[in-house]
Amino acid sequence: MQFNDGNNYSDRMPPEAGRGPDLRALAVLDALGLLDDVDAAQFDRAFRDSPAALQAELRVVQAAVVADPAFLATEEPSAELKLQTLTRVMTAVEQQESQFAPIALIGRMASRGNRRVARSVDTKDLVEQAMELAVLRKDVERFTVSSYYWRAASIALTAALTVALVFQLLNSGFALKVSEYALGNAAPKQIFESMQHPGALARFEKASFLRGLSSKDALATTASGTLTLAVDTKDGTVMGIAIGVKAGKYTVRHRSDLNVITDIGQFEAVHGIWGAEFTLALDNARLLNSGTIELVDSTGAVVMSS
Repeated sequence: MQFNDGNNYSDRMPPEAGRGPDLRALAVLDALGLLDDVDAAQFDRAFRDSPAALQAELRVVQAAVVADPAFLATEEPSAELKLQTLTRVMTAVEQQESQFAPIALIGRMASRGNRRVARSVDTKDLVEQAMELAVLRKDVERFTVSSYYWRAASIALTAALTVALVFQLLNSGFALKVSEYALGNAAPKQIFESMQHPGALARFEKASFLRGLSSKDALATTASGTLTLAVDTKDGTVMGIAIGVKAGKYTVRHRSDLNVITDIGQFEAVHGIWGAEFTLALDNARLLNSGTIELVDSTGAVVMSS
């Protein structure tokens, strides 16, 4: 049995033809996020009830709207909108905390007091908090920059102290060696090794004779040590070891019994223990076994004599 309501079905518009323009408009608004919850739900139901061809067309329309640069936002949201959003979020969080709060507290938890109640957040308070956070952020940035400078300064200071410590240890070791030489506690081999003059020990071992010089007087300021000369009359080589001399240029000379002065050689001492080697004529080398040998500084003063 068929019923007729008096309307001709052939006069009705097909669903996709009648709702197509409306759905296209709603699809554009939905893509831009301008539909409220009710309209969005209605559009979703209408979209599911639409034929596949219309659904594909609506998807194409929404994709074109999303990709259109004209609909893209070119300005950042205002500060007031940000504050309103923060206010809603914080209020929702506090309301949710109050909903899930326990009905009663028993035992140790009871002494902690009640949980804070949900309250609305004032925009002025949020602005003050944002300003405080900005000030704290600037303080952190300044502290970070200053910490870099302090770190570099501490590294430089540590390096300087390390160099000074190493230099002090070297000086202390050298002073200890000089003390051992002066007290006679050091072996001859140690003395020759500290001179940094290869072959000095061999020169002394094959020397024909030795001559020793000491400070001229107890008040000498330029030198207060000794100078030992090892003379080899076979090849005219003279090897000298100076202990306790100050840095500077020196001249070794021979003064005969007739007061004739002959220069043996010159050397420049770098530290308190120094070795020098001279080559003389054989006749002059033999004369060193007699007379007086003197050590003269750069000013011409005699600081040591035999």
